[in-house]
Amino acid sequence: MKKFKLLSVLSLIFVLGVWLTSCDNVKDSDLEETATQIINSSPNTSDVSVSVVDKVATLSGTVEDEATKSRMESSVMSVDGIKSVVNKITVIPPPPPVVEAPVVEKDPNQLIVATRKGKLNIHSKPGVQEHVIAVVPHGETLTLVEKVNDDWWLIQTESGLEGYCHASYLEQQ
Repeated sequence: MKKFKLLSVLSLIFVLGVWLTSCDNVKDSDLEETATQIINSSPNTSDVSVSVVDKVATLSGTVEDEATKSRMESSVMSVDGIKSVVNKITVIPPPPPVVEAPVVEKDPNQLIVATRKGKLNIHSKPGVQEHVIAVVPHGETLTLVEKVNDDWWLIQTESGLEGYCHASYLEQQ
């Protein structure tokens, strides 16, 4: 009877030991699969991977912000059986959007007054001896109406006045 009781107690201890050990006997591969599923279900984490060794999960890869990095760590840490998480995720913010300058087509008939100093005289006819009908400041925009010759061009001011200017004081835009 004593042997039977001793054998029963030893059997009970053995069964309890096996049961307690088997409860903690989750495979690393199962933990890794669960953690991977959690990561893959989160947005903006396609570059993140996880490996599990001795119930310690190691995260690696890249994300765009600290919040995502922290969220991945706490999500994996919540997996039952994971003891700790080593977070090797690198935060790399996305590049700024490329803004292309609008293409501005130049109008060959638009001219800029390019005097070195002061203003440009507009004459009633081609020639410096002709009557000055207006004076325009440096930098003003004029419209080319006609190239009379290489030296004198017929222009129109922003106010609509037409006259002649010496071509050397005008630049095409």
